[in-house]
Amino acid sequence: MNEDIIHNAIENLRKTTGIDAFWRKDTQLDGYLELLMPGQKRNFVMEIKNEVRPHQVYQLENQQLKYKDFLVVANHIFPKVKEELRLMGIAYLEANGNIFLKKDNVFLFVDTNKHINPAKGKGNRAFTKTGLKVLFHLLQHKEHINLPQRELAKMADVGLGNIPQIIEGLKATGYLLLLNKNNYVWDKRRELLERWVEAYGTVLKPKLRKEHYTYQGDWKNIAFNNELTVWGGEPAADLLTNYLRPEKFTIYTKENRANLMKNYRLIPKQNGEIEVLEMFWKQNENEQTTPAIIVYADLLLEGGKRNKETAIKILNEYIQPNL
Repeated sequence: MNEDIIHNAIENLRKTTGIDAFWRKDTQLDGYLELLMPGQKRNFVMEIKNEVRPHQVYQLENQQLKYKDFLVVANHIFPKVKEELRLMGIAYLEANGNIFLKKDNVFLFVDTNKHINPAKGKGNRAFTKTGLKVLFHLLQHKEHINLPQRELAKMADVGLGNIPQIIEGLKATGYLLLLNKNNYVWDKRRELLERWVEAYGTVLKPKLRKEHYTYQGDWKNIAFNNELTVWGGEPAADLLTNYLRPEKFTIYTKENRANLMKNYRLIPKQNGEIEVLEMFWKQNENEQTTPAIIVYADLLLEGGKRNKETAIKILNEYIQPNL
């Protein structure tokens, strides 16, 4: 898939601008891209992505800071994301030949080519709705990959028949390596986390949304039954870090509308400030917030500078030590 993206990008860049480009694999990210422009050539450390979404911008900003010349190549970059990348001076090239590059005395900007829809192949079961639930558990408990599959299925609350296919999906993408006949070891778990966040935002989270509510009073005074209902997103981040004052409110719950109204005085409202989503995991009754991975994902998917800063704090303090 990655090779298809870069080959399409090089071909369409040539058709659009007349500029030749050459890709060389290397240990630096996904290799180097050499651009041959009139009178000069430039080499860029490059990263290949299928799509670039808002929550990934800060990762690209880190790459920009790490490498002198950095460029992201993607099958598709969302318009608002492209605008943000241009404001930050981050070079990009899309598979359709659209390009932005502003470096020293070079300025290239093409944004007229239509998006390429990649051919659909057999999907990876690790990144389906069910697969993402299992990955969510394994990202928190990496040692559980070597449990009996029946036990892992029970912990992740999915059918046993899904587990072999999810494991095969993780092996196919290089995140899971066979150590011996009965045991696996992990690889690239930080990359897996970011891929989980992206897929969570597009595959799983949209199917969890239930309703919106409003509340008259201070949100911190709501006393949830934390085995059934907890804060996510910005309020959860505030509780974990005391760094972010929430403007949007997210609740994950196993309770129905009647119980939310009766137990917590939440009032259904079409565009209310509180978004309620379905809780899909077994929650620790002693914790007020969702697991940190979901807080991290919620913040990145919502976007905004303060949310990204808080997400990094949560990553470093609560998530990275277990990766």
